[in-house]
Amino acid sequence: MKTKLHSRVFATILSIFVLLSLVSLEPARAQKALAKQLYNRATMAYETGNYKQALTLFRKMMEASKTGKYSDRDIAAAYLGLAETLRSMGIYEEAEEKFKIAREHSEKLKLGKNFLLSRILNDLGALCLDMGRFEEAEKYWQESEKISGDFAYYPVNNMVRMYIFWGKSDEAREHLTKAMDIASEKKFQHTLAVPYAQFNQAMLYTLTGNYPAAEEQYKASLDELAAQVGKDHLYYTMVKSGLAKLYCKESRFSEAESALQDVLKSCRDGLGDDHPSVSLCMVELGDVLCDLGKYQEAEKLIEKSIDLDKKIYNTDDNIFIARARHCLGKVKRQDGRYDEAVDLISKSLVTTKSCLGAQHLETALILRDLARVYIDQGNFKEAEKSLSEARQIVDSQTGPDHPDRAEVARDLGFLYMREDRLTEAEPQFKTALELSRKVLGEKHAVTADSARDLGELYLKQKQFDQAVSYLKNALAIDESLYGKDAPQVAADLMSLAGALKAQDNTEESAKLLTRANGITSKLAGSSAQLPTIDVPVNFDSSRDRPVRQKWALAIGISSFADPSINLKFAAKDATDFRNFLVNKEKFKPENVRLLTDEKATRQNIIDTLGDKWLGANVQKDDLVVVYVSSHGSGSQQDAGGVNFLVAHDTDKTSLLATGIPMQWLTKMIQEQVKSDRVVLILDVCHSGAAASGGKALSRIMGMTPTELTIGSGQMVLCSSLAEQVSWESKNYENSVFTRRLMEALRVNQDRTTLLEAYRKLKDLVEGEVLRDRANLQTPVLWNKDWSGKDPVLAIETVPGGSD
Repeated sequence: MKTKLHSRVFATILSIFVLLSLVSLEPARAQKALAKQLYNRATMAYETGNYKQALTLFRKMMEASKTGKYSDRDIAAAYLGLAETLRSMGIYEEAEEKFKIAREHSEKLKLGKNFLLSRILNDLGALCLDMGRFEEAEKYWQESEKISGDFAYYPVNNMVRMYIFWGKSDEAREHLTKAMDIASEKKFQHTLAVPYAQFNQAMLYTLTGNYPAAEEQYKASLDELAAQVGKDHLYYTMVKSGLAKLYCKESRFSEAESALQDVLKSCRDGLGDDHPSVSLCMVELGDVLCDLGKYQEAEKLIEKSIDLDKKIYNTDDNIFIARARHCLGKVKRQDGRYDEAVDLISKSLVTTKSCLGAQHLETALILRDLARVYIDQGNFKEAEKSLSEARQIVDSQTGPDHPDRAEVARDLGFLYMREDRLTEAEPQFKTALELSRKVLGEKHAVTADSARDLGELYLKQKQFDQAVSYLKNALAIDESLYGKDAPQVAADLMSLAGALKAQDNTEESAKLLTRANGITSKLAGSSAQLPTIDVPVNFDSSRDRPVRQKWALAIGISSFADPSINLKFAAKDATDFRNFLVNKEKFKPENVRLLTDEKATRQNIIDTLGDKWLGANVQKDDLVVVYVSSHGSGSQQDAGGVNFLVAHDTDKTSLLATGIPMQWLTKMIQEQVKSDRVVLILDVCHSGAAASGGKALSRIMGMTPTELTIGSGQMVLCSSLAEQVSWESKNYENSVFTRRLMEALRVNQDRTTLLEAYRKLKDLVEGEVLRDRANLQTPVLWNKDWSGKDPVLAIETVPGGSD
């Protein structure tokens, strides 16, 4: 604070001195001296990240320069400074105009090695890259390279990055070879040519999925930059941010958080608290905190970034604020607050289209995230519209190898799958597979995923020969990548066995299952046993009664009063399941109640289950679904071996007084809810808690549904067996169990019974967890004395049922 005060005093004294000295000069010389002084101050403000002040000073300089004669070099330098400031503030159209004026004057210098012109062309290329105008960026950097002399490594490396973003991997490799050749020359060994080339090599390795090699190059670049410019330099923080993005791709979110915390500290120490790089890092860190399920921290940090951007750029809306809003919208989505997410992402989309253009790849990215929220809401029509627009942008703006082409194709394919538009999904998955084979190669995990997508699609279409062919392809790839006894291979064997069984090839199917069981028997959790259940269960259809009304309570807690036990997707899981029941399973919206986060207190859960809602409304002939996504405690010896459900306000050190006993929960439902047809769904054993220090709250140890007191006509579906962990997905923003449950409940459309869904659910969950976590997770279904047929959640209620 004292240093800043001294600086202001010094600047004031200097200004007074300059003005006094100008009085003695003739008007033309005085005006010229004032312009020079304004230029120097503007340049200093720009270099320290005070863009708002820099812009004001550059404009004053331009006004002061209207009289008097200046050299072309001085004019070019002045317009270059103004243009760079405008570009840094996201005012791209005016920046381009000023860059071109700077270029005109620089070209008049007629120099063989015109480094000023080279810098102007380099910056014009960067501006065009910001705007997604790849062909123009390429042209400017090619021109810059020709006249840059020993500084040619700047445009060469810039072109490597451009070709990566453009989706032209062959050109990227060609220019990277050139950049590496330059960096290997003796005279460049201690210049930025070396770390820049290493940084680009890391990006190219990331693009092709070679993450270990990418990490090695990022770290080599960081070591070189630390030696050359120090760890507080902007270049160092840029590369470390790249390393954090790599960690995110590998789901190493804690390491990404640590790296970005270091970046944020370096930016503040080296550039000051109000530098634009600080705001940018806040958004990146907020994104990672969201991935870790730390939604409140993420929200506060991103909102702080928005406030800082408004201060830096003196506006309530620009491209930087739009990016922060986009990130904040993703946080709201993962916390299940979809209306807020749509509002924020839509505002970001409008601003991005205005600043960067409707055909920019960033616009496509925002459209894809907006589509994901619409899908969560069950608004498939709007989702398809957004994804189709994104597809058009990606196809028109990128080269043939761009990864977004495959990703948006898969997005559309999965959307069509969810709507049972299987014929339309097929070409999307084929496109994704073709691109994966071309860009990543045949022996790559993503290629195996794409082949598996097609196999599952053909299985749904009952085209068993094609399904078997693609599933065999996926199996062969995984065997080559992980070895023949890997968990991923076990998952493939189980999928392929299912397809062969559908072909009536039971002998070969049995062989594959035996081999899969041999692999899974060696994994953690394999000792857990399914409870003794007669599957298929013999339901007594003679006792069947029509359903008068359907009711549901969905409870999900991501943010607890004690933030040390926060979960990632629990609130979103409950929100999604609530929307699924309304949009797909024909539950009336007013008959489905949602309790998430601070609304899911112990007392509120008890009241809602009891006489405040369910107990007061449900009748004997109704069907009731209770869904819970939260922590489950370990068996508490001081409470007679009881397991506890953790509410929002539960104290983890006092579960007996503040938790909800699991056994008591089912008894309460039996006694207070008058219906004898209740389905209780428990997604309560989450691996995320163990990672965040949840102690005994990480999962329900030693609990199986058979240990619950199950009332007559209750069915209990648990996300995993005792001694197993229930996992969050690596591929989408839900727990594996909840997302796959929603899929399984539609396996036979509106006619899907709970038992049919369970059979499919078991295969889906076991396969995904084996493949992505190298672990076992087996959902379990238990029922006792169910009255009537196997329940169908989408069943129509009797006409004239009371509301």
